[in-house]
Amino acid sequence: MKHACLVILSMVFSCSFYGQDFTVTTTGDAGPGSLRGAISSCNAAPSVSHKISFRIPASDPGYDAVRGTWTIRPVASLPSIMAGNITIDATTQTSFAGNTNPLGPEIVLDGNNNQTETGFVLYNCSGTVIRGFAVSGFLYGIQVFGQGSHDNVIAGNYIGSNETGISGKGNYNGIELLSGAWHNLIGGSTPADRNIISGNLYAGLRMADANRNIITGNYVGIDRTGSAAVPNYDGITAEGNAWGNRIGGTTIAERNIASGNSAYGIDIFGAGCTGNTILGNFVGTDKSGSFAIPNTYGVLFDDRSNNNIIGGSTPGSGNLISGNTAFGAYFYNNGTNTNYLLGNLVGTDITGTLAIPNETGVWIDGAAYGNMVDSNVVSGNSGYGITIVATFTKYNIITRNLIGTDITGQHPLGNGLDGILIAMGPSSNLVGGSVRDANTIAWNRKSGVAVESDKSLYNRISCNRIYGNALMGIDLFPEGITLNDPGNLAGGPNGGQNYPVITGRTALPGTGKIVLSGFIDTWDPGQVAIEVFLTGSGSSGIAQGRELAGQTRANASGTWIDTVSVNLTDSLICTATRLVATPGYSYGTFGNTSEFTPMVFMTAIDDHAGNGSMVIYPNPVSLSGYTNILFNKQVTGTLELSDNLGKSWLQKHVENSDREVIPVRNLVRGVYYLRFVPGNGDPVAVVKLLVR
Repeated sequence: MKHACLVILSMVFSCSFYGQDFTVTTTGDAGPGSLRGAISSCNAAPSVSHKISFRIPASDPGYDAVRGTWTIRPVASLPSIMAGNITIDATTQTSFAGNTNPLGPEIVLDGNNNQTETGFVLYNCSGTVIRGFAVSGFLYGIQVFGQGSHDNVIAGNYIGSNETGISGKGNYNGIELLSGAWHNLIGGSTPADRNIISGNLYAGLRMADANRNIITGNYVGIDRTGSAAVPNYDGITAEGNAWGNRIGGTTIAERNIASGNSAYGIDIFGAGCTGNTILGNFVGTDKSGSFAIPNTYGVLFDDRSNNNIIGGSTPGSGNLISGNTAFGAYFYNNGTNTNYLLGNLVGTDITGTLAIPNETGVWIDGAAYGNMVDSNVVSGNSGYGITIVATFTKYNIITRNLIGTDITGQHPLGNGLDGILIAMGPSSNLVGGSVRDANTIAWNRKSGVAVESDKSLYNRISCNRIYGNALMGIDLFPEGITLNDPGNLAGGPNGGQNYPVITGRTALPGTGKIVLSGFIDTWDPGQVAIEVFLTGSGSSGIAQGRELAGQTRANASGTWIDTVSVNLTDSLICTATRLVATPGYSYGTFGNTSEFTPMVFMTAIDDHAGNGSMVIYPNPVSLSGYTNILFNKQVTGTLELSDNLGKSWLQKHVENSDREVIPVRNLVRGVYYLRFVPGNGDPVAVVKLLVR
C-alpha cells in the first residue's frame, strides 16, 4: 500500500511538472479533441510545458481528399495562448496520416474570408512553438503580443497562401509582433523552418513596438518554389518603436527572400525604429538571385527612422537589392537620418557581373539627412545609380562604391542614366572625400555625376575615379560643358563653380615629376581646393578624372601649384572646390565642386624650367601674373632678377624657404634671368624667364 501511494504521487508529480500532451482529433470548432479545447487545457495549467499534436482521421468532415488537407474553421478567434512553453505541431498529422499534401501543410486554419479576427494569438507568453500550419483568411494570421512574449518560434508555416504555397488566400496581416514582443524567432536556418509569408492583403510580417526579434529563412511575397510572385502589399515592415530587430543573417540558410510584393519588400518607418539590421537577403529577385521578381520598392527607410543598417562589412552581410520596378534602396522623409547602406549589390545579379535592373539603384529624398551609402555595387540599373533629391536633403555621404562597373571594378555594367544625380536643391552632400573613400563612377550612359538646379549647393565631389561615362565626368547644368564666367558670379548648381586653369607645366629633371601651376578665377580663392587627375575619356571624348594625382590649395590671389608624378604620355585635368565648413557636423567638409578642366597634355613641357636646384613656373609668364620659384630644399640667400642687358629689376632676401613668389606686373615683355646666390657657398643657380 505504501509503494502504491508513492507510484500515484510520482505520476501526479510527473504530469504537473512535465506537462501533458493533448491530441487534436477533429476539425470541429469546439469540444473534445478540438484545437480550441486543447489550447484551453494548456492555458489551465500555465506553469508547465505542453504539446499539442494532431491525429485527425480521413473520415473527419473537414478532410479534403483532393487537396489532402484537414481544414479547421474557427467560428470565432481561438483562445489566446497565455501559458507559454506550448508546442503546437501540425507536422504530427503527417506522421499520423502520411504526406497527403506533398506541396505543403496538411492542417489548414481558415478564417473564413477575414470573418474571424485572429488565428493564433500569443499573449505575454514565452517558449511557444507554432509549426506546420497553413494559416489564411483571418484579419491577423498570427499575433505575438506583449512584453511577456519572448523566445517564441513560428516556423514551417504557410501564412497567407493556399495549402500548396502557389496562390494567395490572404490574411490582412500575416504575422504581427506587437506591443513589446521581443526576441522571437520567425523562421529558422533549415528549409523545414521556412515560413511562406505570401498573399496577405497588407503586411506579410509586421513588427510594431517590438524589439530584438529575428526574422530568418523565410519567403515573403513569393511562392514555395521561390520562383514566382504571390504578393503581399508590403513584405516585412518595422514601425513605431521597433528596434534592434534582425532581418536575415550572414549565412545562406538565414536569407529571407522579400520579393514580388506590391509596394515594399522591406520597410522601416518611425522615429523609434533604430538599430535594426537587414542582412544577406534577396530583395526583388528569385531564390537564385538570377531573375527579377519585382517589388515596387526594395528597401525603405522612412518617417525619421535612424541608425539602421542594410548590409555590413562582414562576409555574407550584403543584400541583393535588384529587379525592383522603382527604387532599390529608398531613404525618404524629413528626419530620416544616420542609416547605412553597406556592402550590397544594387541592380546586379548575385555574381555582381550581370544586370537585374532596379529603375534607380538608391534614392535619397524628402530632407533625409546624414545617411551613408558605402562600399556597394550600384550598377546595371535602368535609370540612375544614386539620386539625391530635394531641398534640405543634406549631409548624406557616398563613399567607396562601384557605380557603373561590375563587382571587380574592371568591367562595364553601367547605369542607364547618370551614375549620381543631385537635383532639386539638396545641399552639403559628399561624394568621395579622400583617397580612402573614393568612389569608382564609370561607364554610365550619361554623366558620372550631374548636379541640377541653382539651389543644389555645397555638394562636394572629391578624389573619385570618374571615367568612361558617356557624357561628362562632372556636369553642372545646363547639360554639357559650362564655360567659366568672369569672377565666378553667375551662380548655378554648386554655385556655378569655375574650374581651374592650368597655366604651366614644368618638369623636375630626374624625378619623374612635374610642377603644375594654374589660376582659379573666383571670389575668395583662398578657400578653394584644387584636385589634379590623370585623365580617362568618355564616349563623347570629353576628358574625365580617372585617377587622383595631386591635391593643393589656391592662394589669396587665385594662383596654385602642385607637384605630381606623371608620364610624359599622360594628360591631366583638375577640379576646384570651394570648401565650406559645417560646424557641429563631424564627418567632413562640404563644398561647391566644379566640372573638370579642359585636358592638358604633358608632351609640351616648358623648356625654360630651371636647372634642377631651382625651378620657376609658370614660364613663360604673362605681365599680369606671378611666377613661382621652387627650390629643391630649404635655402637662405639672395634672389636677383635682371634683364637681357644686365639691368637689375629685383633683389630679395630668402630665409629658410623652399619656395617664393615674384610679381612680374612691373616688367616689360622680354627675356630675364633669375639668379640665386646661396648664403652657404653652394653653387649659384641661374634660370631664364620669359615674360610675354
